[in-house]
Formats: sequence, C-alpha cells, structure tokens
Amino acid sequence: MGIKNKVTNKFTQKVGNKVLNIEEISEKSNLPVTSDDIAERRQRAQTLVKKKSMLSSGVSVVPIPGLDFGVDIKLMKDIIEDINKIYGVDHNQVSTMGDDMRERVFAAAAVQGSQFIGKKISEALLKMVVKDVAKRVAAKQTKWFPIVGQAISASLSYYFMKKMGDEHIEKCEKVVKEIV
Repeated sequence: MGIKNKVTNKFTQKVGNKVLNIEEISEKSNLPVTSDDIAERRQRAQTLVKKKSMLSSGVSVVPIPGLDFGVDIKLMKDIIEDINKIYGVDHNQVSTMGDDMRERVFAAAAVQGSQFIGKKISEALLKMVVKDVAKRVAAKQTKWFPIVGQAISASLSYYFMKKMGDEHIEKCEKVVKEIV
C-alpha cells in the first residue's frame, strides 16, 4: 500500500467515522427475503451514500493537489463494497453460494450492466470508473477560483458521488429482486 493510499485511508476513516458518523459496514448481510427487508436495506444504503458524498464534497475544497482524487477513488470503492455487503451480494458471499444461485446473481448483474455486483472490487476494476472521475476532476479544477469555485467544486463532487452510489443501489436492488 502506497503512502497516498495510507493517507487517504486514514483521512476517510477519521473524518468519515468520527465527524460524519458514517456506519462501518463490517458484517455481510444475507440476501433479503421480503420487500420490507429490501426497503430497510435501501434506506441504510442511501444514508451511507449521502454521508460519503458529503465527505467527498468536503475534501474537494481542501487545496492539496491530488487529495480529492485519491479520497474519491477510496470512497467509490468503499461505497460499492458496502452496498454489496448490505444487499448480500458481496464477492465472498456470492462465491460461497451454490453454482445455480451464483450463476443467477452474475446473470442478473450482467442484465443490469454492473461489473461490481458479486465481484472483488480492485483498483484495476475501478479504472473503468476513472473516466467519469477524470471528467469530474477536470470540472472540479474550478476550486482554484476562490470561494465560488470551491462551492462549485464541492457541489459537483457531492452530485457525482451520490449519483454513482444511487445507481449502484438501484442495480443491486434489481438483482436482488430478480433472484429472490
């Protein structure tokens, strides 16, 4: 793990967990079985996405070159992994399922167009998302214009992180509804 990763990990953990009271998703859930269970998981995932989007927004105004990009990549990976755990479609959970169920999960994920459901999220896999992030970082360069630029940068950061998280929630929910 490089020094940049250590800094972004430590920063997101301290600020995210302590200041924003972001829930740490350590336990993996089983697949939901009722519509009430799915609704509860949606609520939990949306709360997580909102808080991590706020963290991304806050970091985007810090004038340290590259910090916002590193934190955004870390937050994207965390959001995707945490949502997968919440919905019970984490890599480790899917790999322990029977062949039939595992194939159903992967088929449903392919229909939704998600490369992140049921698979291990690595930096290499996130490189597919970097194109979107690169556009966002280019747009966030307005932060070098005092006050107004920082407000625009923070707004864009929140919007794009929340959009990515909400889209992943939708895909996970559709996959879960299809296989349950």
